[in-house]
Amino acid sequence: MKNLIATILILCSSVSIFAQNRFDIFSMSGNYNFMQTTAINNSENYETAFMSNLSIPIVLKDSSIWYTSIDYQYFAMNNEYLSTDIHPIENFNVHGIILRTGYIHKFNSKQSLQILFAPRYMSDFNASFSKSLQLGGILMYEKVKSENYTWRVGVLYNQEFFGTYIVPVFYLDWNVTSKLKIKGLLPVYAKIYMQPSENFSAGLHFIGLTTSYRINETDFEDFYIDRRSIDVSLFSNIHLWDNIFFEGRVGYSLSRDYGLFAENDKINLGIPLVNIGDDRIRANNEFKSSPFIHVKLIYSLPID
Repeated sequence: MKNLIATILILCSSVSIFAQNRFDIFSMSGNYNFMQTTAINNSENYETAFMSNLSIPIVLKDSSIWYTSIDYQYFAMNNEYLSTDIHPIENFNVHGIILRTGYIHKFNSKQSLQILFAPRYMSDFNASFSKSLQLGGILMYEKVKSENYTWRVGVLYNQEFFGTYIVPVFYLDWNVTSKLKIKGLLPVYAKIYMQPSENFSAGLHFIGLTTSYRINETDFEDFYIDRRSIDVSLFSNIHLWDNIFFEGRVGYSLSRDYGLFAENDKINLGIPLVNIGDDRIRANNEFKSSPFIHVKLIYSLPID
């Protein structure tokens, strides 16, 4: 356990993904979205989701780190009705298995470089394995300005089924005061919150994600799903017992959509909020904005 805590301490000083005094080893969460009706179908629509994450750091002899995390994502929705000339898909579901592994080099106590390989398996579990694989990577430079302020700049790359997707990112970990904090990887996610004690925090949460999944349902052998979501919510994080934390969110999906496209219908380049050369022909209808609830359990170890 002492070696594990030492590993975590070094990781947090260079990766700064987590709160300054804890490291999240494992988490699992669920989401329910009250999706709105489509133009074709007026019955109730919803999305359910389950997500989990496991993070494993290995400290090398030079105090650099080999970092690995594994994510599993499951999304299911009912009444995903398509255009009238295509049969509807009901109770549709997709899965994502995302690996991030690579080298975090420490130049000194204040600077580090992260180079991570990030392949994905994104599928409805009916499509072939080879067609469901995506390649990606992460490159980031980090600067620790003080114990209360760390920034990081870099780029995320993924070869989505709709084409190349590149996200320039800026990471911020800033304790504005002893109680007011800002953390996030913009434009992917961000938190602005108050933390009056180690056992409770609450504030505003934002997350925007774009992912794609290969599907092989009846009549859809050569199609993929382009899933896009922008969620804003209020959240609270509570220390339940020992190293277990609970987080709850209530919010609104400004965008929560599943676009269905033919396999060869792609864009030239995707970046956040903009698709370059997007002349795709969508095969289904768009969903409207909708409210959601989210719950999460976290196993987090102290590093003090």
